[in-house]
Amino acid sequence: MDENAIWGGVGVLLAIAGAAVIALEMTQADLLTQLYGVGVILAALVTVLIVGPSLRSA
Repeated sequence: MDENAIWGGVGVLLAIAGAAVIALEMTQADLLTQLYGVGVILAALVTVLIVGPSLRSA
């Protein structure tokens, strides 16, 4: 397996895990923390959209 695919997969898993942790925290947080959570979730989505297609070809 290609080394780039391995590290890309690890990055995607970390992004999804981080988004899940922040999403759980957002339910009991103030507005600033909720905005931060939305940013983290959007960053995870962008990560998946960028890295995902390259994982399919590897």
